[in-house]
Amino acid sequence: MTADTILKTIADNTSQGASALAQLGLQALEEAAKTLPPDAKLAEKAIRGVAKRLDEVRPSMGAIGVLAAMAVARAAGLVAQGTGWSEAVLLAVRQEREILSVADQTIARFALGEIGTGGRLVTCSWSMTALTVLATLKPETVRLGEGDRMGDGLRAAQWLARRGIAVEVVPDNGLAHVVDGARAVVVGADEILSDGSVLNRCGTFALALSAGYHGVPFYAVCHRMKLAGKRTAHIEMLEGAFADLPVGVTARAPMFDLTPPGLIHRVITESGSLTTEQVVEICDNIRRMKEQETVQHS
Repeated sequence: MTADTILKTIADNTSQGASALAQLGLQALEEAAKTLPPDAKLAEKAIRGVAKRLDEVRPSMGAIGVLAAMAVARAAGLVAQGTGWSEAVLLAVRQEREILSVADQTIARFALGEIGTGGRLVTCSWSMTALTVLATLKPETVRLGEGDRMGDGLRAAQWLARRGIAVEVVPDNGLAHVVDGARAVVVGADEILSDGSVLNRCGTFALALSAGYHGVPFYAVCHRMKLAGKRTAHIEMLEGAFADLPVGVTARAPMFDLTPPGLIHRVITESGSLTTEQVVEICDNIRRMKEQETVQHS
């Protein structure tokens, strides 16, 4: 499979989340590394070009480009020590994969220290990171939106039930009404914007509003690569959400919504439990790194 083929796969894939697609992005870098030109400057330009394309392929999932930029930055450090670009990229990709392989467990440990165990928790949609956290927190019950349009809520419920977690599935439009009395709301994130806003599946914003009203802490848990450093959100639409529409009627079916930072208690990543100010600082660093990637590719 070539880098171009993988990029097309990422562009067309609407069933997997940002983390899975970002790892496909690593594969694209890996494939590109195998055919880099021997000239160091040309090799650098080529691999940075692939990283730039990965940053643009799915605008709503900034993690794809962030992970690619991290891998290329790591490779550049190896090149500075005398390694060739092809070998450096392959080594960097391997190291990023090793970090990712334990990221969910690291985040779960931080969440355990922050949130504790037991009680009732509320969540929505499918997020492997959020599910790992929920299983680690060992709640008495998890209330979970069914995820009707995407089907991911029921899939998440099944994953938790298989691990001995009591799960109550709630219709998506009623999920905000079951937050009262919960110990916490814990959701994943497809992206964290530069101001600390959380981009996630539709229904997240309503959950956060309900949590704020009822005084229930709202946590977003995600990999550091989800802190994408962008200033605006790109909201993808779900195609074919309504089978038959009356004549003259159009449909708008957003797959994601945006939760403002004022409603978020903490963002928990493998870097720890972060305040909005800390999230903004990390996003600024990521944005500068990606801007440098663009400059050096030009």
